[in-house]
Amino acid sequence: MSTSEDASQVAGILLIVLDIITVAGRFYSRWITKLCFGWDDWTILIALLIGIVPGALTMWASTISATGAAAASNLDPNHVYTPEDVLYTKITFSTTVLYFFITSITKISILLLFHRIFSISDSMRKYIYIGLAAVVAFWLSATIADLLNCIPLEWTWNNGLADPRYCISYNMFWLGTGIAESVIDLYILSLPLAMVSTLHLERNRKWGAAGIFLLGGFVLFSGVAKIILSYLPNSREPDFGKGSLWTTVHLYTGILCANLPTGRPLLNRVAQLTSASRTRLLSLSRAKRWYSLSGSQETRGTNNGATISKSKPGDGSQDSAPSGRDQYELPLYSVNSYECP
Repeated sequence: MSTSEDASQVAGILLIVLDIITVAGRFYSRWITKLCFGWDDWTILIALLIGIVPGALTMWASTISATGAAAASNLDPNHVYTPEDVLYTKITFSTTVLYFFITSITKISILLLFHRIFSISDSMRKYIYIGLAAVVAFWLSATIADLLNCIPLEWTWNNGLADPRYCISYNMFWLGTGIAESVIDLYILSLPLAMVSTLHLERNRKWGAAGIFLLGGFVLFSGVAKIILSYLPNSREPDFGKGSLWTTVHLYTGILCANLPTGRPLLNRVAQLTSASRTRLLSLSRAKRWYSLSGSQETRGTNNGATISKSKPGDGSQDSAPSGRDQYELPLYSVNSYECP
């Protein structure tokens, strides 16, 4: 196995773990804020579950043929492919079909999230629908072209030349789909930034909201890196060896970034619990110190001039859970449509 394949597999495993954590955090955030799960949540869950498959298939393929990657890109017309090499190529080809589905459904989830947040704006809804149509068109056209890249399809794994008698130039196909996907990513990234710029918020809050969405720019960057490293001039096959790492990164960081705008309720809960625990420990420490100095069993401690006392059941001093209306990510959120009874 090559160094690039090793790096790609390690990156894939780490990013899948992060994706699982962020998707779980997304669903937990919905639960603690009492907001119903929407299609944006279910589609990103589908992306995560299906996204595990290419990683598993790639690791399986590497155990079948140690020379499979080299054989798949071999440009010698007289090269003899072993049955293991052919099986390796079949498996990796199936991951390209899954790639277009996973990246597309991730983009659909992001657009559905925007629809959920910014549905108050008629013009924004129109731009979101345009984006959804573009993503579906991209997925269908790329998948169909991928499945028909060689006729008959067996020529996909019979040689690494993309024989022009039977196959299209997969190098140009991979380049074209990569450029189209990057354009769509740029369009999706621009939607929330344009909307946030019109909000009447304090500058810090506006930059904070924009910053969350700008993190999605890394997905665009990884997509461009994938294109540049995979493209081979004067070749009919892309260099998957060089581009495999950034293809993996692009695939899984899309799922990761799709969950970031939904994480504020969870962060608020963590901060709330941390602050409460710190306050209790500080109060206990000061109380014990006062007891030891005075010898009294009933004392008062002060914290910055405020009296620290034990809370009693029913006095309303317990920490309250964050509400969906106050703790969600942006003030344009339409609560009535998604608030659970």
